[in-house]
Amino acid sequence: MVPLMTLKVIKVQKDDGEIINFMIKHLIDFPGEKVDVRHIETVLKDDRTYLLAAILNDIVIGYALAYRFPSIYAPGYLAYLYDIEVLETHRKKGAGRLLIETLLRYLKSDGVTELWLGTAIDNIEGQALFRSTGGIKSGEAFNDFTYEL
Repeated sequence: MVPLMTLKVIKVQKDDGEIINFMIKHLIDFPGEKVDVRHIETVLKDDRTYLLAAILNDIVIGYALAYRFPSIYAPGYLAYLYDIEVLETHRKKGAGRLLIETLLRYLKSDGVTELWLGTAIDNIEGQALFRSTGGIKSGEAFNDFTYEL
């Protein structure tokens, strides 16, 4: 008998060092920067940070990172989905969907009324995921600006 594959999503805590190390080694790709466990542990001390890990049979195959913040325009909170990544070998198998759906549940339970994200115009797979999980495309095009401080 073939063992069943078990896919789950957990909210990563600051003491989940093994999960964080795997994510740094295999999933987090930030050009020119060295990410370390201590930095991520510090970030996770802030309860406005949501770092979720998709785990398939005890192996991390993806993550989503979002931040919650107050709104001056409406009661409640807004959130920004900063990053979502699934290993290429595990895409289109439900991990991204489960990450988004789990994130939405966490955010809703914490008083968030809207989640916002941006994605590349040519990220067709990502756009399909966001639409299929209830995201509404704004129809606007944006340019990114960065201030190096």
